[in-house]
Formats: sequence, structure tokens, C-alpha cells
Amino acid sequence: MTNKRIEILDSFRAIAILMVICFHFFSRWSNLYPYEKSYDFFRYGKFGVHFFFMISGFVIFFTLERTSTFKRFWINRYIRLLPSMFFASILTYLFFNAFDTSFLFPTSHYFNNVLVSLTFIQPDLISSLTRYRFELDYISGSYWSLWVEIQFYFLAAIVYYISPKRFYACFFLITVTLVGANFLLSHYYSSSLLIVKLKSLRSIFNLISALPFFCLGALFYIFYKNNINEIRNSLMLQICFVFFVGFLCFNNSQDLKLICLIFFFILLFFIMIYNEQSIIFLNNKFLNTIGVSSYFLYLIHENIGVFLINKNILALKSLFFFQPLIIIVFLIVISILFTTYIEGNIIKFLKNLLKKVSIK
Repeated sequence: MTNKRIEILDSFRAIAILMVICFHFFSRWSNLYPYEKSYDFFRYGKFGVHFFFMISGFVIFFTLERTSTFKRFWINRYIRLLPSMFFASILTYLFFNAFDTSFLFPTSHYFNNVLVSLTFIQPDLISSLTRYRFELDYISGSYWSLWVEIQFYFLAAIVYYISPKRFYACFFLITVTLVGANFLLSHYYSSSLLIVKLKSLRSIFNLISALPFFCLGALFYIFYKNNINEIRNSLMLQICFVFFVGFLCFNNSQDLKLICLIFFFILLFFIMIYNEQSIIFLNNKFLNTIGVSSYFLYLIHENIGVFLINKNILALKSLFFFQPLIIIVFLIVISILFTTYIEGNIIKFLKNLLKKVSIK
């Protein structure tokens, strides 16, 4: 992949994280803001997470084709994910135990929730395995999407390493089947124990609802690769693309704004692949830097940021709109410093350590 396209993907990440932050700081927790619903303009910002899913679909397909074994793939994924998760979870835990005397976010006070967050597994799944002797939750609300990501990594990696030569055909056959079956299950009403159990499992193994976004990102990677190699996209790929776009449109037919937002995401990918010069303005240092640090920023922003807004930490008596903006800048700076000077060095150390022990 060219450096320009990598940088544009980083800018896509920046757009996604800024959407999510604006949703959390202006819309999601309106009952906790001093300004309440005065600036509630960002309700659709929550779908920045789904933009992240599309980016992940693109990146994971790219990564799989450049990783030799299933074991190496997962080691690389955890090297990428774990350092930020560890520091963000500890930071959130220490912050709330030091400052949150009113228990605004109770789940951020318990060390058990730090440990659960480090597994990347949905807390309710772990609680159910202990027959709910332990009530567990994420240390911060935003962490829910990491479990969705992990499920996608597992599905894609299993299919790829079982049959790399038939990967595309097998993967999209499985995903189209899963999405279709989930749609039918959602619209089938029965008191059958099997049906009830299957529906309850969806709340824990919740990849399927996000799967069309991951699959669109994966298809865009294939379109990108075919375009570079001057290969025409197969009929199968075109049908899959139409299926996932059509499914999202049909499934959200009552929400025209969301459909327009989905098409905006799709348009950005098409332009990046076939006419990157027209969005070259996105390839700038400001957005690239935010994009590179977006993972840590995503992990720390919600509970900490909303707490600071709730406490009116800047003691603003008017122009409340500036308080979340200043907090956003502060969290971005913290994330950039962490990503540049701490996470980067940890990842280099772990990779060098792996070379020494010759893990293949």
C-alpha cells in the first residue's frame, strides 16, 4: 500500500474518532452536561464507530495477506492493541478513584473491570461463565467495540489460514449467510427454546450486526488491490458489494440521514481507491497525527471527558460550548504524546523481543 493511502486511512480514522467524541461530548450524556441539550447536533456521530469497522475490514485483509501464520497474526494484533488498552484502563481506574467522589461512573472504580477490559472479551460473557458471581463491566463505555473487532479478527483469520487460496469466496459466502440468517432470525417470532437461545446469544456474540461494515471495508481492500494490479473485479465481488450496501439501506430504510452517512463513508473509500488526488486535502499532518493516535484517544475520551465536562472543570459560566472543545484538544495532545513516546517504544521493544525468541 502506498504511503499516501496509508496516510489517507489515518485521516479516515481521525474523522471517525472526532465523530464519536462529538457524539459523546454533546449528545450521548446530555443529562450530565452543564449545557444539557443546547448543542445536541452530533447524534449521528456514534456511527463513527461503524466507519472504524469499515477501516478495520480494509486493514485486516491487508494484514492477513502479509502475515505468515495464525499465531503470528494474533501476536501482532495483541502487540498493537494491548499496550494502549493497559495504560488507558489503568489511567481511567486511577483517575476515577482519585477524583470521582460522587461515583458519576461507578464501573470505572473497580479493578476487576480493568482486568476484564484487558481481555477484550465482553464482560457479560465472563460474568456468565462464573454464573454471575462477579458483576463485571467495561472500565469505560467505549470499550464495547473492541469485542466486536476481536470477533471479526477471529472470523477472518480462521477462514484465511484454513483456505488462503479460496479465502475471498469462503469468507463472503460465510458472511452473507450469517447476515441473511440474522435478518431472518430478527423477523421470526417464536417461543421455541432454540430461537430464544439464538436471539440471546446475539447480545454476546454481537459481530453480526456490524458485519456488513467490516465486509464493505474488506471489499474495498480487494477493489484497491485489483485496481493496482489492473484486474477487473469479479462478478462475485460486485454481487457481495451490492448485497451489503442494499442490506444496510433496507435495514435502515426509516433513517434517511443514516443512509446518507453510510454512502458518505462508501464514497470516501471509492475516491481513495480510484481518484485519491481529489481528497488529497485529507492527507495533512494534523489529521494524520490524530488518526495515528486515534486508538488511545478512543479508549480514554468518553468517561474521563464527560466527567470533566460534568464538573465544569474550567469554571465557565457562559459559552459552555468551548469547554468540550478545550477538553478535546487536551485529550488529543495526551494521546499523541502517549502514542509517540510510550506506545511506539513499547511496540518496538516487543517486536525486537519476538525476533530474539524466533516466533514464526
